[in-house]
Amino acid sequence: MSGVGTVVTAPLRVEYLSGDYSKAFDLLQKEKVKIVYKTVSSVEPYHATIHLSPADEERVKTLLDEAKIKYYEPSPFY
Repeated sequence: MSGVGTVVTAPLRVEYLSGDYSKAFDLLQKEKVKIVYKTVSSVEPYHATIHLSPADEERVKTLLDEAKIKYYEPSPFY
């Protein structure tokens, strides 16, 4: 879902240094979930944010819970 100059996503934040990001990315690829884009923080706490289609959000949360991969709702950091 998008409009002119706007990309609407459902962001989920995962730990980067613990390996959770790699596990989550591999799981989503295996399950054929489209990742709109991803970002990795270069400041502490080091984490990655995976941006998904809002329609996939609940399914992805269920997949991550079943795989015991921790995720967080994103919050701004500066």
